[in-house]
Amino acid sequence: MDKIFIRDLTVMTIVGTRPDERLAARPLIINICMECDLQPAGVSDDLFNSVNYQAVAELILELGRKESCLLIEAFAEKSARLILQNFDLVKSVTITVDKPHAIGCAASTAVEITRTR
Repeated sequence: MDKIFIRDLTVMTIVGTRPDERLAARPLIINICMECDLQPAGVSDDLFNSVNYQAVAELILELGRKESCLLIEAFAEKSARLILQNFDLVKSVTITVDKPHAIGCAASTAVEITRTR
């Protein structure tokens, strides 16, 4: 299966369980891998035969603006669901959500999920 990647998408959103984390949006770093058949797009050179990764990115950025989550697991789940609901060519999606500086001694903490049709 072919893959489309969106790497290091910075999404500003309210996420966290502590009261201080609920006061202002903070960055999450999102990595997306979408599995789909890209041969028709490669042969036709036509975007309508592929997944518009700009539209995917905008959908996830909008999710961050509109919703808040307590857990990064929830943000990952909502992101995967949105992609599968809105992009029929995507057969499977893997989402990694990094929360920078969530704990003091680490650059980030992260979760990764894979969802399939």
